[in-house]
Amino acid sequence: MTLSKQLKAIAAIIWFDGVIPKMRSPFDFVNFVVSPLTVLFFIYLFAGPGKAVFAMAGGLVAVIVGSCIILETEAAFIRLVVKLQDMFVASPLSPISYVIGLSISQLFNGLLGIALFSTLLALNRPIQPLGALEIFVAAILTWASVSALGFMMSTFARDLRDLWVYSPLLTVLLSFLPPVFYPITLIPQKVRFVAYLAPTTYPAQIIQQAAGLVDGSTTHLLINLMGGIVYTIFLVLLAAKLSRWRQN
Repeated sequence: MTLSKQLKAIAAIIWFDGVIPKMRSPFDFVNFVVSPLTVLFFIYLFAGPGKAVFAMAGGLVAVIVGSCIILETEAAFIRLVVKLQDMFVASPLSPISYVIGLSISQLFNGLLGIALFSTLLALNRPIQPLGALEIFVAAILTWASVSALGFMMSTFARDLRDLWVYSPLLTVLLSFLPPVFYPITLIPQKVRFVAYLAPTTYPAQIIQQAAGLVDGSTTHLLINLMGGIVYTIFLVLLAAKLSRWRQN
């Protein structure tokens, strides 16, 4: 299957699994905005406008996490219920193209939240073009790492009910416990290494520094950038190795 046909297949999956469902049910967009907006509201209420900007930056990460981690249930539904993955396995479509198509499709869930929190952040902080590029890279790293994790988990499910508990749990573990809505300096130095176990810590710090919410050198930025890239590559390779494309 040529590259152009692979790209057409990816576009078809995005249209089928990303665009059409949102045209039929536009309120799906709201589901992935409510929780980050609630956090923003309470931080604004109790900590003030100055700290609320952290929630705007964190909301961007949280929306991407929430919309992409459900790839685990979506991919499992396609495989277990509608049996479409069997058709893709039998076709010349590569597993990489299939996963890319599905992961971009799930990102459509967060488009409203991504636009909202990006706009709020831009209105409240003077973000330079280089900073905007850094935020974009951080968003891509979040999308790629969380999507890889979600798809890998989906391939081990025998029943959709096995996965119902994991999406909310992982959203909390990846979005609300790590320093996504708050600066990492609030974590005591001796246990700060625990925060770096979460893949979202790195892009969150990149966004905070790009928006001028925290002080940091170029070295600090590069460390977070390299950490995010390494973590993403690790999760993608792990997913490629452990994911079950062809079922026994």
